[in-house]
Amino acid sequence: MYRQNYPGDPGMHNMNMGDADSTTRVSYRNNPGFLQRISDSLMGIGVGLVLIVVACGLLYWNEGRAVYTAHSLDEGLKVVLPLKNTDTPFKENDGKLVHLNAQLKTKEHLTDNMYNVAILAVKLKREVQLYQWVEHEKRTEINEGDKTRIETTYSYSMEWKSEVVKSSSFAKPGGHHNPNSFAVESVERVAPGVRAGAFVLSKNLIDKISVFHDVRPGKTPEHPGVKVIDGGFFHGENPLQPKVGDLKVRLLYAGLTEENSEYGPPDRVSIIAKQDGAYLKEYNTHAGNDLEILYMGDLSTKEIFDREHASNNMMTWGIRFGGWVLMFIAFQCLTSLLTTLVDWVPLLRDLVAMSVLMMNVCLAISLSLTVIAIGWIRYRPLLALALLLAAATPLIISKKRASDRRSRMD
Repeated sequence: MYRQNYPGDPGMHNMNMGDADSTTRVSYRNNPGFLQRISDSLMGIGVGLVLIVVACGLLYWNEGRAVYTAHSLDEGLKVVLPLKNTDTPFKENDGKLVHLNAQLKTKEHLTDNMYNVAILAVKLKREVQLYQWVEHEKRTEINEGDKTRIETTYSYSMEWKSEVVKSSSFAKPGGHHNPNSFAVESVERVAPGVRAGAFVLSKNLIDKISVFHDVRPGKTPEHPGVKVIDGGFFHGENPLQPKVGDLKVRLLYAGLTEENSEYGPPDRVSIIAKQDGAYLKEYNTHAGNDLEILYMGDLSTKEIFDREHASNNMMTWGIRFGGWVLMFIAFQCLTSLLTTLVDWVPLLRDLVAMSVLMMNVCLAISLSLTVIAIGWIRYRPLLALALLLAAATPLIISKKRASDRRSRMD
């Protein structure tokens, strides 16, 4: 019917977006009737109940995690032993939580023979990007009464990407062929036997050395077609006009250990971990969490624990916000039936939708605060009581307003 009334409108047979390197597909979807929307709303109630359980579990777990982490950090701050001498591991410190500031050390050069690079560092990473076709999708939906017309436009551009884009899955694969693999792979090399002073670092501590810096290219590689440009390497004919299949390569290092290097002095680290002979390992606290901390640069014991507390607080509030969002979505699902029942009355629909939205915001806040309070009852009863009062505030206010309205009516 729509095509009969509007024969000139775009469709699969006559779509022309003014761009030869794009294509548009049109499909139709039946709009749900009233009974179907009621059925979807009833299903939404089930989804909402599941989301409430998930949100409550997430919030409760998060409060316990935050408490145990804070207690573990406080315990660590009380027992940590600052080491003044990092050149000799003293046996009497075995099993103790120690804090040291020391220079990173490695014995073997990390090399990338393809690009004639060798450096004394903890890590050497090769990052490779491939110039290839990328598909972009733009979706437009047009309500046509009992149906919705869906126009999906696919356009194409050439971009640098760190992963292979499968052109075989494009809506218009013709003329947009990408290589199936990288001619040069990304790789990361880690030096063996990394030390801080005289102490050997565990894998977990080495993993925390993650601040990378560019390696300056030396002489141009002998491999034909490789050029040095913008502090990296280019595989192809013309870096100003790259073609599909060309490569860009960057080399980066982390944890410089080389003396008299062009990149500056060797990196120093601040570590809090358990001493086990000449090895640094995780320290098990009585509170339950393990302590194995590394920061770049020289930091005092207090500065390290302050940073860990700040990180714990940020994570705690991030998860709290995520739990509240889940709770809000859950109440939106639970109350979707109300908005569906009045959907056919425009003015009433808007009023109900706004009222339900505000109600769901309040319910999500109240239930989230209640769960958080339950998580704190064992550790800080007064804080838990304050949170419970805050959670009950919307209910108290609504009851007071209802009572005032009844009084005025009487």
